[in-house]
Amino acid sequence: MQTQVPGVLPDAVNFMLQVERNRILEGVYPISAMPRLCDVLTSSDGFVKVKLEFGDSVGFASLKGKVSATLMTQCQRCLQPMAIKVCGHFKFALVNSDDDSELLPEEFEPYLLDGEEQSVIDIIEDELLLSIPMVTVHETACSDFMNAQDEAGGVREKMQAEKEASHPFAALQAMKNGLKDKKVN
Repeated sequence: MQTQVPGVLPDAVNFMLQVERNRILEGVYPISAMPRLCDVLTSSDGFVKVKLEFGDSVGFASLKGKVSATLMTQCQRCLQPMAIKVCGHFKFALVNSDDDSELLPEEFEPYLLDGEEQSVIDIIEDELLLSIPMVTVHETACSDFMNAQDEAGGVREKMQAEKEASHPFAALQAMKNGLKDKKVN
């Protein structure tokens, strides 16, 4: 198995050639090289860490990948920039036609090969876009309004209560606590 020395990865490679060589590519991409991603960020500074493993898996040419980055987004509460860490994982089976896609095990997503070289940067950008949360907010009270509410009525306690109430076993815990109270009386 060949491993490329970490550094800036090429924008496009021949996926099938990499599969034949059973190659692992590791390195970084500048965030600024991904225009669709930059459109949703407040800063295009930084790099995306990437690991791509080409090989054969259950009889199919495959590409397994991991991406991670710290991205600057906007808090939807206070509208100030904030850093979020995102990670993404993918597992593609490399196919030549839609008919080949129907034969894949469920663990794979099909990746339709188009031409000799495929864009690595597009796959990485897509995975990062899918990894960004729908709504990004600071974990603490971050706006003047939230701070005023916190001082007046305990916003943190309300947020914690809402979080606990949304827990899937919150109702069961409440019933359990109710039974304990009855036994004590």
